Amino acid sequence: MKNPFATDKIKDSSMAFKSGAERLSVAFPELHWELKRAGFDMDAIQYIAVTLLVTFSTSIFILGFVLALIFVFKVPLDPYIGAGMVVMVTVFSFFYVLLLPKLEVKRREKRIDGDLDYMLKDMEIQLTAGLPLFNSIESIAEGNYGACSEICGDIVRDVESGNSIKNVLNDYGITSASAYLRRTLWQISNAIQTGSNIKTALEAITVELQREKEDKIESYGKELSLWGLIYMLIVIVAPSMGITLLLIMSSFLGGSYITDTTFWLILAMLVVGQIFFLYLIRSKRPNI
Repeated sequence: MKNPFATDKIKDSSMAFKSGAERLSVAFPELHWELKRAGFDMDAIQYIAVTLLVTFSTSIFILGFVLALIFVFKVPLDPYIGAGMVVMVTVFSFFYVLLLPKLEVKRREKRIDGDLDYMLKDMEIQLTAGLPLFNSIESIAEGNYGACSEICGDIVRDVESGNSIKNVLNDYGITSASAYLRRTLWQISNAIQTGSNIKTALEAITVELQREKEDKIESYGKELSLWGLIYMLIVIVAPSMGITLLLIMSSFLGGSYITDTTFWLILAMLVVGQIFFLYLIRSKRPNI
């Protein structure tokens, strides 16, 4: 995803918030690297200034919307609820824009890790066949390895422009969204610097990555068992026992406190609970 705030107009407008952004930047020390790894061509202070601009614009818009509801459309909206809406939307917009680089890093990391194993095996085969490292990277760039091929293509272009392959690998390792690819590039760079066998380093990296992924799968399986038990208790056992308890209570209270709305509310909560657990399980699944 390209930086949605990279236009000159937004950058110029955000300069009014630069002083506040400089003070806030201390609270977000990792933002600089997150922007680099997300591919956002913007420094941390400038991005925080843009975040403040978007937050301010959003707060003005939602404030105008609430005031229009109250005074123009005569909606009987409680002032405290209106103020709460403005505060909630403002806070949400601030943290959403601020977290966009981290979300993009996660998306890139998933794309890279999905093809990294296949890329490393291909590179091993080519090095075993006697192909030089640069030609191997060039071949990967022309291959069908998704984000890994894109990164290798950028490495090839930088090396062809006259930069040292060792320095280029170090630089791309620093800005890589994937921790696995970062370690891979750094170990290859170290192998070049020390004069050791690159094929041996790649084999060690592949074994290490495979072991770590197996550990992640095992940990995910154990965690999944726990979440499965919680799912059964909250979504299956609790509603059935809760409805039974409600029916018993309604017989003592004359049924006045138990209405159709109560059961519709329970159904809505069950649907939300199902969606929440599906999202939770999906988010905890390891990227392998």
